[in-house]
Amino acid sequence: MTSRLLPAIVHEVLDNIRKDYEQRSCIEELLLSLNSVFGSTLTEHALELIDDGSVFLIISHQRSIFQIVGSRGDIYTIMETANFCTCNFFKHQVLKDKALCCKHFLAAKVALILGSFKTKNETPEGITSIMISAYGNQEF
Repeated sequence: MTSRLLPAIVHEVLDNIRKDYEQRSCIEELLLSLNSVFGSTLTEHALELIDDGSVFLIISHQRSIFQIVGSRGDIYTIMETANFCTCNFFKHQVLKDKALCCKHFLAAKVALILGSFKTKNETPEGITSIMISAYGNQEF
């Protein structure tokens, strides 16, 4: 598969999982769907981040981003509408089509489905500063 198709597939799968969960609210089916698409290890690591309260939705009146506190305390930034994470796994595995996504990205998307995240309000300038800090020094 080409790298242009994978993000679209990931978003479509997650959107279908979200719609199904909204209709049925069955956590067991949600977990089965996540495990079947992303594998049990990735799903488990993403759910651990959610359970640990490591998922933050940073909101300004114009846009929002996710920040995930990783298992080692590093902070990873994910734009809500983009398929990208600032972690090394994403850079070395996902961008090279060796994996669908990283645990941080999956945690953000699943937390959004479940409504299980902490919210922080930020000014538009603050969001811009966070994004510049997170993405400004990325090497590909």
